Amino acid sequence: MIFDTNILIYADRGVASAKELILSTQNRSISAVTYMEYVPFCRNKKELATFEKMLNVLQFTIHEIDHAISYHARQLVKQFALGHNMEMGDALIAATAMAHNELLCTGNIKHFAQVNGLMLDHYQPNEN
Repeated sequence: MIFDTNILIYADRGVASAKELILSTQNRSISAVTYMEYVPFCRNKKELATFEKMLNVLQFTIHEIDHAISYHARQLVKQFALGHNMEMGDALIAATAMAHNELLCTGNIKHFAQVNGLMLDHYQPNEN
């Protein structure tokens, strides 16, 4: 399963259900875009080191952006930017999930719902 950036942020903010979801998923991955979106969320180098340690310990795969993913993301932006407000990061994450045939777990389902063929898991935070 490929995790959208918002899932990692929920987990970092202490949302237990997000942490449990990540820990209970066997094959974890993120797009390189998610890495780049998350790093500025870190307040200092210690938090960045903690984030990178978590990725390593939990054996996350980081999928790089290649030519095919870039091309597919451009097509998604062309198709959905004007009518559905699809932004570059979401298009790259969606294209990455599709290229690797992975389920995309996101709390922002509306950002991706219009993409045909994209497998989605709608995460809804449970703050208990």
